[in-house]
Amino acid sequence: MISHTMEMMLAAMSIIWEGVADRFPRVRVGFLESGGGWIAPWLDRMDRHFDDEGFNDSGLSMRPTELFQRNCWISFEPVERSLNVLADFIGPHKILWATDYPHPDGFFPGAPKLIADRPELSAETKRQILAGGAKGFYKL
Repeated sequence: MISHTMEMMLAAMSIIWEGVADRFPRVRVGFLESGGGWIAPWLDRMDRHFDDEGFNDSGLSMRPTELFQRNCWISFEPVERSLNVLADFIGPHKILWATDYPHPDGFFPGAPKLIADRPELSAETKRQILAGGAKGFYKL
């Protein structure tokens, strides 16, 4: 569903900008089923509003990107081209890979191989995306 990304953007803005992540520093939030390429520019925009005193009505104690880093993870479909950019922006340990199973447009059972075969990602980045993100999110 193409609109799911916009709905998730609003959810992320609510969780971060409305202060849920700030007030509950141990809450863990996963933004799933909406791809991941949208989060970097969305966090960048929230950070710019946070840094601009004329726009910052949030009352947040830290920048939105820092709140995301502390409290949030995002799933990514293995064919999204901006995976390396997202890994650089939020860190590969904040990415959860997705198969989208059992949907017909999913990547099951080949999602891990699609990520492992990406030449622009370092071995450590691949390891973090394939295992580190889930370990952190689920406290494994």
